[in-house]
Amino acid sequence: MKKPTFYQITDLHLYAADEIGSYGKYYDLRAQTDQKCMQESVAIVDAAFAAIAADKETDVVIISGDVTCDGEKASHDLLLKKLQTLKEAGKRIFLMTATHDYDNNARGYTEQGAFKVEEYPREKLRELYADFGWNEAIAEHKPSFSYAVQLFPGWRLLMMNDDGDGRAFCGYDDDLLAWVKNQVREADAAGEKVIAVTHHPMLPPSKIYPIFSHRDMLGGYETTAPMFADLGIRYVFTGHTHMQSIKKLDTVRGNRLYHVNTGSVVGYPLPYRRVTIEPDGLNVETRHVQSFDWDLGGKTAQQYAKDHFLFLLSDIFDSMENDLDRFKELAKGFSMEPKRVDQLRPLLKLLGRLVNGVTMKGVAKLFFVQKQVDPAMANVKVKDFMLELIADMYAGDRRFPPESKEYRSFMPIIARLGKVLRLTDYYGVKVELTDLFDDLMYNVGSFDNNDAFLPF
Repeated sequence: MKKPTFYQITDLHLYAADEIGSYGKYYDLRAQTDQKCMQESVAIVDAAFAAIAADKETDVVIISGDVTCDGEKASHDLLLKKLQTLKEAGKRIFLMTATHDYDNNARGYTEQGAFKVEEYPREKLRELYADFGWNEAIAEHKPSFSYAVQLFPGWRLLMMNDDGDGRAFCGYDDDLLAWVKNQVREADAAGEKVIAVTHHPMLPPSKIYPIFSHRDMLGGYETTAPMFADLGIRYVFTGHTHMQSIKKLDTVRGNRLYHVNTGSVVGYPLPYRRVTIEPDGLNVETRHVQSFDWDLGGKTAQQYAKDHFLFLLSDIFDSMENDLDRFKELAKGFSMEPKRVDQLRPLLKLLGRLVNGVTMKGVAKLFFVQKQVDPAMANVKVKDFMLELIADMYAGDRRFPPESKEYRSFMPIIARLGKVLRLTDYYGVKVELTDLFDDLMYNVGSFDNNDAFLPF
């Protein structure tokens, strides 16, 4: 008997450049300041959909929000055609929209600058995508566009839209939470297990994420995640952060929540997930787009996407030291608010000075820990190492455990820096810099962030 399987793909950020008529230097500039491969998004989505369509063993595709770049009507229309093709290949598609899909200042670009383009209003989206989820709904929470479907025999899927009141608060109101509780009760009565899907993360994909991007967590996640676990919802799949992450939460009542955060398919490392429901748990496997119809300059698809990402990161580090106003603009692509940039201005300025153009040994000398730097790391530029750490965070890789020369050389610097700088979280509570960087250097969690078995 065939095991139930499904794909999760998220944050397509499809941008219909040809249909909109975008071209020229302003379009190039817009694309360069985006973590995602904006100009290549159509080709990447086509490649991902083709790979999914070719898998005859898997009939279900879950798409968890931010399906267009900024809500362009042309991008929605183009995606609908592609979804229809995927459906005709025999796939059941369950889609939700998110805040990038409406009222997001959609733009086209020419040599003269940007121009406003038509968007669909939010209230149109449920009707627009009705064939890709809502028409199979066994229950619906109409105010939020959330719905439930029979995923497989014995499994109920909750597609929970967390738009809330827009960008000020992305989360669930009391009415939606009451609907969720009722769905869990109905599932329990029917002997069904529940998989929940939402866009914004319930658990941080890394310790550093809520420090800089608290507003981009699910609103009220600190109480919602344990509530879901205690309700009996064991699995939550999310997007938004563009980071590969698998975490767990154990509540004081002894219940567990597994949290699978999947990166943007059009951002490095071009990931999507294939999940198999085994007799004793979920087997989560990460796949990557291996090639797409674009001039990659002789590079692999992965290297091409990484180079795009690193180009932006390099610009961010440069502006961190020399132009914090530009840094504010670039940081929006990483969900960092301008207000938070202002709060962290002294730290960011200092980090920029320490990182740019300085070797590991050079920075170590400043903090009197040069003897702890491994000779093989002495001439490594701190900026290059930081670029790799951040790229690893997005890819879900943690490559430098405590026994590695990289860890032994870099962490003494961070330990000294942590004694000089006071860093606080969103609530003003002191955060240890070493804890944040430990989480970046190696996998301190229970699961690999890409491939893991999550038992019932």
